[in-house]
Amino acid sequence: MTIFTVAPGGNIQAAIDAAVAGDTIQVQAGTYIDQFTTIRQSVTLQAVNGQVLMRETIQSPNGKAMITESGANVVINGFDIAGVSVTDHNGAAIRYEGGNLTLTDDYFHNNQEGILGAADPNGNISINHSEFAFNGDGSGSTHNIYIGAINSFTLTNSYIHDAIVGHEVKSRANNNTITGNRIFDNNGSASYSVDLPNGGNASINNNTIEQGPNTQNPFIIAYGEEGNINGGIANITNNTIVNDDPGGRALLSSSPVNFSSNQLWNLPNDTTNNFVLGSRPVLDTSSLIFIDPVIPPPPPPPPPVHGHNGHGHGHHVQATDFPNPMSAVTIDQAPSSHGGSNFELVSALVTFFHK
Repeated sequence: MTIFTVAPGGNIQAAIDAAVAGDTIQVQAGTYIDQFTTIRQSVTLQAVNGQVLMRETIQSPNGKAMITESGANVVINGFDIAGVSVTDHNGAAIRYEGGNLTLTDDYFHNNQEGILGAADPNGNISINHSEFAFNGDGSGSTHNIYIGAINSFTLTNSYIHDAIVGHEVKSRANNNTITGNRIFDNNGSASYSVDLPNGGNASINNNTIEQGPNTQNPFIIAYGEEGNINGGIANITNNTIVNDDPGGRALLSSSPVNFSSNQLWNLPNDTTNNFVLGSRPVLDTSSLIFIDPVIPPPPPPPPPVHGHNGHGHGHHVQATDFPNPMSAVTIDQAPSSHGGSNFELVSALVTFFHK
């Protein structure tokens, strides 16, 4: 495994291009301007010493996103992406085009789309401890989170809020797990808080969900309203659901749903099998705090081997003696003004170690 380190302002795409499956790219905290990246292999992007801020001053050359990914297993941790727009109004922080994608400790805001996902019947997307806010172009067709027809979508411990006209969370996945989140309209103009238009298996549990006074749609959760083509069973339980829209309703569904054991405020028509709150609960609208990872130092080099190496006595270690190499490479140059991917290797440390 190779660990690439991108110095502040360095070229992230150059590190991606140099990486192979299983490598990690540690990106130092800082602001990276117009660094539109494409990932086609299994890699981890990890922010170090703070969040990585990715901003645009020009539109994405591929007309899609700041990061476009289609690797088999891609992990992105600690990235703050804002301001992405393209001519077709689908400019996303992340454009998912297949494989397995894991997002942790990320903040995607003020884009036309937070994440926009293509269909992949074997694909899986997991989002944990991340914040999506103020995404949408106002057309109603762009959202904080829009997941396509994939195998599974998991959203946990995250704060999703203030979508602009579109939905807070929309997923066409066959299997959906939405647990332990805050999903708030606040003063935004979102439509559904959670929209699963094609049904599927759904566990929506232990969330706090708030529909705001400026909502575009009276229903808070929609299930299978475009046709329950995915089938499955939906369990919506143990949530706190707050309605700040005078005409609001909890659920729009074309199929039977287990909607029970929820705590409801200002939803008098949806109380069956649920609990009614006597007063509006105080909601936590604070932003998430980035968790800076503890990056261990590279392992020390192995002790020298003493003995005869065929050319006299001395210290000689061969890479083949240690079959699990890990190398660290630092990349310290921003993208060239000509748009190329030239970079300078300012230091390279290769350590071979026993697994």
